[in-house]
Amino acid sequence: MTSHPAPTATALQQAVAQLDAEMIDTLSAFVAARSPSGAEQPAADFLEAQLQNLGLDCERIVLDSERIRNSPMFSCPCDPDGGRHNLLARHLPTQGGGRSVLFNGHLDVVPTGPEPLWSAPPFQPHVKDDWLYGRGAGDMKGGIICALMAFKALRLLGLQPAGVVGFNAVLDEENTGNGTLATVHALQNTLARARLSEFDAVIIPEPFAETLMAAQVGVSWLFVTLTGRPAHVAYMGQGLNPIEAAHELMADLKLLEAEWNAPENRHPAFRDVAHPINFNLGRIEGGEWNSSVPCTCTLGLRCSYYPGTEPDDAVALISQRLRAKAQALNPALQLEISTRGHRSPGCVYDLEHPAMQALAQAHRTVNGREAERLACTATTDGRHFSLMTDIPVTNYGPLARDIHGIDEAVSLASMRRVTLTLAHYLVDWCGVEPIQA
Repeated sequence: MTSHPAPTATALQQAVAQLDAEMIDTLSAFVAARSPSGAEQPAADFLEAQLQNLGLDCERIVLDSERIRNSPMFSCPCDPDGGRHNLLARHLPTQGGGRSVLFNGHLDVVPTGPEPLWSAPPFQPHVKDDWLYGRGAGDMKGGIICALMAFKALRLLGLQPAGVVGFNAVLDEENTGNGTLATVHALQNTLARARLSEFDAVIIPEPFAETLMAAQVGVSWLFVTLTGRPAHVAYMGQGLNPIEAAHELMADLKLLEAEWNAPENRHPAFRDVAHPINFNLGRIEGGEWNSSVPCTCTLGLRCSYYPGTEPDDAVALISQRLRAKAQALNPALQLEISTRGHRSPGCVYDLEHPAMQALAQAHRTVNGREAERLACTATTDGRHFSLMTDIPVTNYGPLARDIHGIDEAVSLASMRRVTLTLAHYLVDWCGVEPIQA
């Protein structure tokens, strides 16, 4: 769609190339703005300044758990709200008539792990061999900058989208997804002002290597506390060791994981995925003294399940399995299971929708081949749009490596391709109009 002559592919490519140094510098500064979950403000402030410099209307949407608590998509928070806020910026066309798109991305990053293991400090980004290193470079500040640079590329050509373009920077994706939920909730409660209806598509530039996401699993976090019986190690037989029991429980959960991964039990969207369901033991804490049989042990689990499975049902099945194994090990072993953090259903995306086909076409234009379709074994904020609205959505972002690991990095070559793809998408989906003085 365009009511004004579209720029040539060569002109778009040259505009993106002209922004290359700015792309690297902007992403470096963005990564340096530390934004661990619960303390995202430096990154929000940085991005707000970038968007305001483009003349975009910026709105802060406060994360208020009480307002969204009754939503079926709500997850029990891991951090206090503390006045934290999302950032929603909107480009409003002068002439209008074009279709609209919302770019949704999260500001929070996961912990770094032991910083001495990094080749350079994780919040002092650096470039090596056309990769930019730093915590959050891939997941997902690089993708956010791709969307921003795609918009800027049109500006360099004296053009702007003929439809509304939104940039929604959210909190708490890594813990709960409540940030995007807060934005969707706020927009849905102001439909009279037609704000949500202004968005005809949503693209989330998560780092999935230039693939189009077709589906994603659901994810829930469980916290399991085992209480045994402490004793002096000289009288070990009188004690009941919950740490040793925890290993037995985890081994049994792995058998359940294998059952859910069996080909006959897979969701159709995950038929060709080698190992779609993962139960991860992410944390373990227990014991007080090397020479004492410990009293308690707490496990932090991340468990996934297929689209169509309700989170509460999955948690109930997992909890039942844990309790049965604990009872079989020793009836005196006490088990307490709680949930907070992710409580996320899976979903399937409609990639045949014209909005998603336009993105696929933009990818073909830039890369000369079809984009691969990804059934994702992780969760993303796309579920909120897929399950709560009728707006078509997918994830499409750059190649990254070692996300959530040591020496996280994003491919700058991939960022250039993604930026160019998104620039083509803005032209083809939104249309263009001249910038009015």
